[in-house]
Amino acid sequence: MTVAPRRGFLYFARLDKRRPVLVISANARNAGATDVLVIPCSTVLAAAPTHVRLRKGEAGIGATSILKCEQLGVLRKEDLDPSPLGSSLSELRLREVERAVLRAIGVPVPLEN
Repeated sequence: MTVAPRRGFLYFARLDKRRPVLVISANARNAGATDVLVIPCSTVLAAAPTHVRLRKGEAGIGATSILKCEQLGVLRKEDLDPSPLGSSLSELRLREVERAVLRAIGVPVPLEN
């Protein structure tokens, strides 16, 4: 990958299968590191306080999906497709993701703003 992946964008990645992931690590880190922090997407729409739902078409996603924030992980940049699926998630949606990640690591966060 020649251009660093960008925070807030979805990319296809090689995981258990080819699936979209959200890059959540900071752009400064993404530029200098050989890996990025990602959250995998799933089309199995189970509700959970650590899941964030994405509508079909949002940030280029092909089907209604969830971000499984409890599965935050590290992925080598070379395992990402070079181009994002679409535009960035909205700032509002990124805040939802951040709150879900905090819940996943045990930081008490109310479910509503």
